[in-house]
Amino acid sequence: MSPVELIVLQGTSFCNLNCTYCDLSVESRRTKSAMEPMLIERLFTELFESERLAPEVTVVWHSGEPLTLPPSYYDHAIDLITRLRDRLAPDRVSVKFSIQTNGVLIDEDWCLFFKRHAEQLHVGVSCDGPSDLHDLYRVNWNGRATYQQTLRGMDLLYRHGIKYKIIAVVTRETLRQPEKFYKYFFDQRERLSGFHFNILAEGHSSNPSLGYSADDRSAYYSFYRRILDLNRLTAGAGHEFEILNFSQGTARILASKSADAPRYFDETSAPLKSLNVDAHGNVTTFYAGLSIEVLPDVYGDGKGFSLGNIFESSLEEMARSEKLQRIMRDFALSSRSCEAACEYFSVCSGGFEISKRKAFGTFEASETVECVIHVKTLVDALLDDIGEHLELNASKSNFSRP
Repeated sequence: MSPVELIVLQGTSFCNLNCTYCDLSVESRRTKSAMEPMLIERLFTELFESERLAPEVTVVWHSGEPLTLPPSYYDHAIDLITRLRDRLAPDRVSVKFSIQTNGVLIDEDWCLFFKRHAEQLHVGVSCDGPSDLHDLYRVNWNGRATYQQTLRGMDLLYRHGIKYKIIAVVTRETLRQPEKFYKYFFDQRERLSGFHFNILAEGHSSNPSLGYSADDRSAYYSFYRRILDLNRLTAGAGHEFEILNFSQGTARILASKSADAPRYFDETSAPLKSLNVDAHGNVTTFYAGLSIEVLPDVYGDGKGFSLGNIFESSLEEMARSEKLQRIMRDFALSSRSCEAACEYFSVCSGGFEISKRKAFGTFEASETVECVIHVKTLVDALLDDIGEHLELNASKSNFSRP
């Protein structure tokens, strides 16, 4: 099993927004709960006492809106985790923290909190672009627009000198406006510590503007290529703007040519590499942010991919459990099926086991619509972009020869 590198904590499942595409249930997002300090202490005591942590660990608060809890909550949590690390694993583990927020509740007090912890805390903001893109789906519980509130929060971060990473969801409307989408975030580049756009995790949706199928491959290809073109134009003018989807995808393509190339597919769903703990102490692994609500009856216990509850079982018991072994066998079957059938396997980012099970009722399948859009189409766009770039450079070189 992999050493634990990422720990996603659901400080609360409650959210002040009602985004149309949210994966969490309405019931959970309306439940005002908070992860108890005793849960945090128990979890991290076990982790620091174990040999399962990587040398560098990131703790992320996500899945719900973290800022609905006060800054003092996170002051205490960071202090508690840091003190436990200093006592139990001072020379073995370094810990960084991150908070992913919708930005609506950012105020002066939050900015002071972020500055207090600037050396060890990163901030991420979810924003889908300018108001006409953002406000289509990122609305509050009354159905009202939230862009201006998110923008106010981002502006406050900027005025305090706090850089933040943006995660932007791409919808069908975004596909129609790649120039507007790109320009919006490019213009903010000096504020940002990173930028990543997200294609929705699942293609199936009752909302036609949010769903996608293999028939949409050309539309996503055109979107990727247009963003790549715009990115090259601005870079050519001396303005670098890294888009993590492209830099990470290119890195996978280049690495795949190496004799000892990493298996990205397997790394994405490596057991224990990421741990998710919800506000009630339920633990899952494999994917960052995986909820107990996903396929609750897949293993016949009504608990989805949960390995147990931290109040009822130790992490070591979960790691040695038969249920984890069953999930690992299913995911290994999924990996073998993809490797045998898919020419993109060596460059695949992986993470599609659950979408396979949902779509086909089995892990023993290969292509899903999600991997077509997320991986295959993106790789095609990157390879074609690289090829055209090389051809253009070769033509310029030939033209310049005497």
